[in-house]
Amino acid sequence: MLQQILSQIYPLDKYNIIIANGEFPSHPFMLELIKNAKTLICCDGAIHKLSSHRITPDYIIGDCDSLQILEDGILNDRIIKLPDQNTNDLTKAVDFACLELQLDNLIILGATGLREDHTIANIALLSEYINKVDEISIISEYGIFTVHNKSTKLSTIQGQQISFFTLDHESSISCNELKWSLKSHKFRKWYQGTLNEATSNHINIEIAGTIIVYRTFEIKK
Repeated sequence: MLQQILSQIYPLDKYNIIIANGEFPSHPFMLELIKNAKTLICCDGAIHKLSSHRITPDYIIGDCDSLQILEDGILNDRIIKLPDQNTNDLTKAVDFACLELQLDNLIILGATGLREDHTIANIALLSEYINKVDEISIISEYGIFTVHNKSTKLSTIQGQQISFFTLDHESSISCNELKWSLKSHKFRKWYQGTLNEATSNHINIEIAGTIIVYRTFEIKK
C-alpha cells in the first residue's frame, strides 16, 4: 500500500531529498527514491546509515557533533559544517537547500522515529519550512506529512486515514471529502484534527493560515 500511495504522489523520478538522523527508510520504493534523487542531502548523523546502503550523498550538513570519522576521508569534501547551536541539523539542511542550492521542492526522509522529541519538533518545523520552499513533505514507513498555506487538492484513496494539525489557533480548514467534513474549522488543540478519513480519491482543502496534513498508508475497509 505504501508504494501504491506514494507512486500517486511521487512517481519514481528525480527529487530533492534530505535524509535526517531518525528511523532510516527500509521500504524498497523509498530506497529507490533515495537512489534516484536529483539532489541528496544528508544530515551528518545519518551518513553512516546511508553509507551502509552504499549510497553517496551530494552534501553532508550539520555541526558534525554526530559525525564519526569517515574512512579514508572519501566524503570529506562533501561536508558542509554549520556549527550554529540555535537550530537543528534538519533546519540547516533545509536552509542550505533553499538558500544555497535554490531548490523549490524537498522530500525529507528519516525525520521520525527513534526519539519522540525530535519527531515532534521536525513535524512542527514544516510550518516554518513552507515559508522557504514551494513544496516540502516528510515521509515515513507509515505515512506522509505535507504542509499547506493555500487551498489545494491532494490525492487520497477512499478509506485512507487523514489527520490535520495547526500550530496557529487561528488557522482554519474546510474540506467536504471526509467522513467528518469540515467547514472553516479551527483546531484549538493538537489532537482535535486527528483520525479523519477520506471518502474519495482526492480531497479539496480550503485553508486560511497554515495546515499540516498527515495521510497514513493505512486504508480502512
